Amino acid sequence: MVEQSQLERDKARAIPLKQIQTELLAALEKTDESGVADAVDLLISQGAYHGCSDIHLEPWTDYFSLRYRIDGILHQCAFIPKEFQAKINARIKVLADLVVYRKDVPQDGRIDFEKTTCGRPLRVSTVPTVKGEKTVIRLLGDMMETYTLTSLGFQPKVLNTLREIIMRTSGTLMLTGPSSSGKTTTIYALLVEMMALQKNTTNIVTIEDPVEYTMDRISQIQTNPHADFTFATALRAILRQDPEIIMVGEIRDLETAQMAIRAGLTGHFVISTIHSGTAAGVFTRLLDMGIEPFLVASSVTAVLAQRLIRLNCPECTEAYTPDPGMRARFYSGKKRYKFFRGTGCDACNNIGFRGRATIGELLTVDQQLAETILEQPTTSKLEALAITKGMETMAEDGFAKARKGITALEELARVLPSVLD
Repeated sequence: MVEQSQLERDKARAIPLKQIQTELLAALEKTDESGVADAVDLLISQGAYHGCSDIHLEPWTDYFSLRYRIDGILHQCAFIPKEFQAKINARIKVLADLVVYRKDVPQDGRIDFEKTTCGRPLRVSTVPTVKGEKTVIRLLGDMMETYTLTSLGFQPKVLNTLREIIMRTSGTLMLTGPSSSGKTTTIYALLVEMMALQKNTTNIVTIEDPVEYTMDRISQIQTNPHADFTFATALRAILRQDPEIIMVGEIRDLETAQMAIRAGLTGHFVISTIHSGTAAGVFTRLLDMGIEPFLVASSVTAVLAQRLIRLNCPECTEAYTPDPGMRARFYSGKKRYKFFRGTGCDACNNIGFRGRATIGELLTVDQQLAETILEQPTTSKLEALAITKGMETMAEDGFAKARKGITALEELARVLPSVLD
């Protein structure tokens, strides 16, 4: 943990996004060796303060570009002269224990929180491009601050059902959504809650690629494909060590899927992720991969599909009238609702949004749904049945948040393009 005084110092020297370029250039103009180091410290600490999840340093034709991904959207922050490109990349590589002179191959590394001005661990990835190396820095969070199930934005009904599901001793809980939809955060929040509910009586093992956040009282395994240590290999090994709860970072192939599904039938509770558009689509995906219908119907307890939406900035939110066509994409009723959106202010860097929350749909499998899965139904048929049983879709969840002024309809359209079809 970072001392509070350090956090206060970082916040005290925070600067608006539009001024970052000026500060960076001032640091780089120093004649001694500290200039590049100060510039790297600055771009990392400012990224952390502004709620950045990733820092992109990209070689362009005339400049070395700095962009922050804030609430899922990239924002241009600085154009750095090309002459500093190699020096900045080299400094970051030194901090991440990467090979500085290798510029022709991708590299991945980690910077421990003790080495950073923001007091947070960082994950570093470099790849060669035709204009030089591109570097992306992922800012990792603090466990106790980041992973609270109640803070993610799920509806109370979904939260209550999830808490009931994670107390079971067997079954499989699947999470689905595109990259950067918050699945990993939700899983860690579930694990934190499971540890709090079950104390020290449970053997929890995770298989991840990579292990982004380390946790006490959990055995976390990092896969290594170069050594043929894959998700399937790790899963096969840990099943011999009597785990009650298994988290598999991602189901990517038939072998891993079969082992995870079977583990959920044999006295283990399994949590994993798989790529699909909707909760109902996960069952179609598993069946298409070659999993027997009876295994899917018997083992999968529930599927949680989710997305991340940006929240209206509370400092500049105002009522507005959305385009009728935009409103019709989410709601066809006659009742009139008031909608809100952020207009942009200093607090949100004139973006209009600040922070993110989750919208989700939770499909729980009961006897009727299990019998339907045995018939290998279409995704639309399974989804329609789940809705008749009370499942609230992501679009409905998002529209409810828009009616409350939490987000804007245009943000829902960006995150849920399928509703436009």
